[in-house]
Amino acid sequence: MDVRIRVVLATLIAAVVCTGSPAAAQQQGAFVEGELVVRLAMEIPVDREVVYDAWTTADQLVQWFPGSAQMTVTEGGEYRFGWDGWDQQWVGTYVEVIRPERLVFTWQPPAEVFPDGAYETVVALTFEELEGATRIVLEHGGFQGGLEMESHMEAWRGYLYNLRAFLLQR
Repeated sequence: MDVRIRVVLATLIAAVVCTGSPAAAQQQGAFVEGELVVRLAMEIPVDREVVYDAWTTADQLVQWFPGSAQMTVTEGGEYRFGWDGWDQQWVGTYVEVIRPERLVFTWQPPAEVFPDGAYETVVALTFEELEGATRIVLEHGGFQGGLEMESHMEAWRGYLYNLRAFLLQR
């Protein structure tokens, strides 16, 4: 028997002996799981302080993101965002506030947006200083299902383009 075939057979036998079966391997946690995280990045040719302020100043935020905003941008501070057409508000807490480098906050949509279960997720923004520009990286994680993640990815893409347009018109 060819040496390569012997190695493959020995590996297969060892795998069956160690796990018993593929089902046993899964029960033991030996499986790969995908991560449900929105990751987007965009470069905007403005200083990062300007980009950061567009996220953390209510009168600027409402020009490109929600229709209304009440916010206390400090660690532990809270926000309430409202959109036209929705009676309830999106709410959350600022977890990390490092001007002008990073902003992390919880994200809780109203139950009417996801009737099968609205739950809290986390949005992390990083503002990287480049030569003559800012690279903003948005990561939104903690999703329980792909449909919620996909709808947020589509929404965040649109809002990042809104942000870019807002900042370039100033």
